[in-house]
Amino acid sequence: MNDDLLVSWKDIAAYLKCSVRKAQRLEQRALPVNRIPGTKSVWASMAEIDRWLASHAVTAKTTPDQLTARAAKYPDDQSVIPANSVTEKARWERGRLSRFLSWRVRLLLLATLLVVTVAGASASMYGVAIVAFGVTAAFAALAYPSLPDNCYTRAVLGFLLIAGMSYCASAASLPDVIASVINMSTLRPALFYPFLTGLRFIPIPVLIAIMLVAARTRNDAGFAESSRLHTAYLWLGPLLLLAAAVAGLNNSGVGHIWQARLSIRWTLLAGELFVLGVNLALFVRGYRFLSAVSIRNYRQLLSWCTLGYLLVALTAAIVNRHWNEIDKFYLDVRRPQAYRARAANAGDGFRNWLKDHRAEAGPDLVSLSNDPEFLAALQNQEFYKQDFDEAFQVRSRAVIYGYKNLVHARFQRPAFVRIRFPVGLAESLKFRPGSPNAH
Repeated sequence: MNDDLLVSWKDIAAYLKCSVRKAQRLEQRALPVNRIPGTKSVWASMAEIDRWLASHAVTAKTTPDQLTARAAKYPDDQSVIPANSVTEKARWERGRLSRFLSWRVRLLLLATLLVVTVAGASASMYGVAIVAFGVTAAFAALAYPSLPDNCYTRAVLGFLLIAGMSYCASAASLPDVIASVINMSTLRPALFYPFLTGLRFIPIPVLIAIMLVAARTRNDAGFAESSRLHTAYLWLGPLLLLAAAVAGLNNSGVGHIWQARLSIRWTLLAGELFVLGVNLALFVRGYRFLSAVSIRNYRQLLSWCTLGYLLVALTAAIVNRHWNEIDKFYLDVRRPQAYRARAANAGDGFRNWLKDHRAEAGPDLVSLSNDPEFLAALQNQEFYKQDFDEAFQVRSRAVIYGYKNLVHARFQRPAFVRIRFPVGLAESLKFRPGSPNAH
């Protein structure tokens, strides 16, 4: 049996690393495919296909003048199409200009979409930013074939896609947080908070993006040709999965929730395990794809990553929403450390701070200054601190404290009234662990 023969369209397409339909269309461009008379069977020689690929690669990179010179030197070479006419040369020049303009136009559109996306994220317009990220990612995938295929292009697009994936996984639940925390509409979440907190849901897409950039520096050589990439993939994968697990558990209060035997703990566990399972599946799929001698046909890998990410993003939105529900009703369970406003006459101190800091005082805080229920709680009740975005704040620094609403506790499950305090106001009220008498 001759190992050089490809005996079906499926074998030919697999050798070309394309779809069967694409391989059949290439037959119209003189792909050396032989048909068996009286049947629908086809066969081809690997050597002939290699020569056809090399011939078309040379032709695509050759100018009309070079083609004319080559045609004169090799008159029997049918792969060379002489360009000895002014019309042919003009057509080639127009094609080159069209490709140049097409590349520039697509890059400009991509930059415009990116500006809209960044503007939406900066203005905390989470719905707009999520939709814009999706449109930008889809356009980037479509425009990539017309962009220069080098490690820099891949690095930039990979960074943008990972940033968008991380942002969308985290930002989908932020409108619910803003709606349930007083003064959060004035002191918005830190800009980088959704970009960084969402990374824990997508460790393997981050790994695959890194590997694709690294593979381009080696002319798209797969694991079969690059043992270093193979070793890096096998080491970085478990390391990133472990880092994501640590980031999710660190200071999350999950231990207190488990000890309190809250029923919602099983939903949280199922969500985290599902995200881990999807990432493991992407790790295996990425390994199989990158194990080839040469990496081609990224659409298959892109489709798997897209499907996996949609599942992860949906699960992340559900998990984050449950965490917000826990903070709304069980903040004292998740964060059992109690705080008191130690400032003498905290109510007057609250009003005086608002008078001296009108630029920082939003309408919600002004309303609280006239709320007797809040003023009484400030003087007599325990507050609990909700850890949120303090580690990511740059300019407007704020903290969240909440107290249990006991007024309606007889009629419904008591919820926590959570308030976003400017750091200066929290320091003025002297929130400290302990009793109100420990001045």
